[in-house]
Amino acid sequence: CHTGGTQWDMQERFQRSPNTISVVFNHLLDIMVSKKFYSRYVKLPPSGQTPPEIHENPKLYPFLKGCLGAIDGTHIDVFVPDDALARYRNRK
Repeated sequence: CHTGGTQWDMQERFQRSPNTISVVFNHLLDIMVSKKFYSRYVKLPPSGQTPPEIHENPKLYPFLKGCLGAIDGTHIDVFVPDDALARYRNRK
């Protein structure tokens, strides 16, 4: 599979029905937000502390002051309704 793949892509790749893909996807989401998984694999910085990678970089700190962290290298596809496109253009 690939980043940004659609449900149809998953159906073709695994030769399964839309319902099966949806059930498995939702099961995986449930696992990732479960307390057991989250507490073991998600590590948050101490409260109120800006990471040193941001705090010590003069190009980043003025803009990300107070930032707690980010999802490195992750692109999250978002689908915006046509009537709201202008508000979301060029957002990161």
